[in-house]
Amino acid sequence: MELQVILNQMAVLFLLMAVGFVIGKAKLITSEGNRIFSKFVLFVAMPCTLLSSVLASDATISAADTFFFLLLAALMFAIAFAIALPIIRLLGGKKEDRGILSYTAVFGNVGFMGIPISTAIFGIESAYYVALTIVVFSLLAFSVGILMVSGKGDSFSLKPLFNPTLIVSVLTIPIAIFDVSFPFIITDTISSIGVIATPTAMIVTGATLAYIPLKSLFYEWRVFPATALKLIAIPIVVWLIFRLFVTDELILGILVVLSAMPTAVMAVMFAIQYNGNERTATAGVFLTTLLCAVTVPLLVYFLII
Repeated sequence: MELQVILNQMAVLFLLMAVGFVIGKAKLITSEGNRIFSKFVLFVAMPCTLLSSVLASDATISAADTFFFLLLAALMFAIAFAIALPIIRLLGGKKEDRGILSYTAVFGNVGFMGIPISTAIFGIESAYYVALTIVVFSLLAFSVGILMVSGKGDSFSLKPLFNPTLIVSVLTIPIAIFDVSFPFIITDTISSIGVIATPTAMIVTGATLAYIPLKSLFYEWRVFPATALKLIAIPIVVWLIFRLFVTDELILGILVVLSAMPTAVMAVMFAIQYNGNERTATAGVFLTTLLCAVTVPLLVYFLII
């Protein structure tokens, strides 16, 4: 495994957050401007990232295998939900904060960190599987995830579900299964927009940090057990369950590694857009991203190699 790849991705993430932090402290972007940028990431750049990840793949995998892996990816998230929701509930706290903490434990950064780390460990053939996982992630994150972060799970509304990313997530499933291709000029445009999603999201997260006293980030002690669930407990349980029936070591390894990714920066974007607890969301992203440089190599060493 290329440990340097993990460390490099970590460094890039933190440098991007540092840029956002400086911009925020220098008042070059206001909190309202930060909200506008987060909306651009969620509803313009993210759909393009999702589409380009599927369209760019040249994998020669059958429709049946594609569909089977989509089911496995869905099961991976189901396992994460089954572990995180009851434990976070036992920790107490406000309902809306429990939603943020559950999101922290369930939804990982399977895109920006998942693709380079998976390809470094398993080779370029793993990129297609990661793209399929991003599809499942988006379907869940832009539906259930929004309700979790906003704290409106008990008063269900269809309005948040009609967003571009969720619609694109649904459309990418037949695109992946039937290997649909678009003209080059379209795919190149989509890719050009998609590549700015993660950098912009990390800058927004950094700017959010600038508006929050840093020492207050970890007043919410429940962030620490949520981090342990995300980086350690859930990947181990995913490995224990999948090893019983997933015979392909490549697929098993990819699923374990993706389940161990740090919290998706979308937690902060959702908190900003849907009036969630930005401080708790930012603390979760910051802490899991920092610690995954240690936990991911250890999990790979003990569970996969």
